[in-house]
Amino acid sequence: LYTAQVDLQSWRRIASVVPVNDFRTQERFQMGGYGNLPTVAERGNYAAINTPSDEKASYAITKRGGTESVTIESIRNDDVGALRRIPGELALAAGNTLHEFVFDFIRANPAIYDGKTLFHTDHGNLGTAALDAASFTAARLAMAKQVRAGSAKRLGIAPAILMVPFELQETAFNLFVRGQNLDKTFVQTINPEVLPVSYWSDATDWALSADPQRCPTIEIGFLDGREEPELFVQDTPTVGSMFANDTLTYKIRHIYGGAVMDYRGLYKAVVA
Repeated sequence: LYTAQVDLQSWRRIASVVPVNDFRTQERFQMGGYGNLPTVAERGNYAAINTPSDEKASYAITKRGGTESVTIESIRNDDVGALRRIPGELALAAGNTLHEFVFDFIRANPAIYDGKTLFHTDHGNLGTAALDAASFTAARLAMAKQVRAGSAKRLGIAPAILMVPFELQETAFNLFVRGQNLDKTFVQTINPEVLPVSYWSDATDWALSADPQRCPTIEIGFLDGREEPELFVQDTPTVGSMFANDTLTYKIRHIYGGAVMDYRGLYKAVVA
């Protein structure tokens, strides 16, 4: 039921997944780049190259979950089978929670590893223009001009995902898909994947993400690599809540955490 919620798995398009072995703080180092290699004269010595600086992001995984109890009276009186939907509804709740956890990095604009908000003028990834061909082109250029820490070498990042609220889905579709022909516009040649985010309520804000395989963006870590939530049922009549209270109890548990790895692969326009 959990994996069948395809729309709630869209967070995987902007994040990388890793296994985590414990609840201690996870530290991730992002290495900067080297400058150009110096020339070496005949019989000359090779000089030491300046070691690039690095950036460190950290996070700890946490447990999410809860219980739901059903009495034997409710079970007996359930004529419409509503109680049978409880496991599916719990799985849906887990899917929504993780979906919003990831996309809230984009929506809420939290402070990241350098103490500044993810989208910040100092990061060169914050705009204010409504979505159209000109603003997208400007955002693409801002991403392409991002440089590696230490070397100041341009990364040349391309936007792979355009995240929009439902209100901008048609605008995005028309911008990249509608009316394409052999003489495509520059914007249409880029053609990022349009990803509507169902719970975003701001009708004008939009965001871009690079391919996380090309440039690190967000990392999500799951305990022991278990990506699906666990569902437990306490229904043995001789122990637990069924023995004490004639109550069947469900428990759902999902353990994960995450953080922004690099602001350079993300861009957002906050439109007033």
